[in-house]
Amino acid sequence: MVESYAMIYIQIPDKQDAKAFLALAKSGSPVVCLPKNTYGVRDEHLKILKRKKISFKKLQPSKVPVPKPALAV
Repeated sequence: MVESYAMIYIQIPDKQDAKAFLALAKSGSPVVCLPKNTYGVRDEHLKILKRKKISFKKLQPSKVPVPKPALAV
């Protein structure tokens, strides 16, 4: 079985964000947390969210505002 390791960007509604964050964090796989309830996830995370009936919207990677790292002082 071939797994996809490409990052998928999703946005979670405000009312489900806490529940979604907990489910993603408990998965054991890395998750990228971004502003405005946006996450970078993998296919396995989408399955978890669907199983828990947590809604999400897929985003186009080019439209996701990835924060720039702060300069070290």
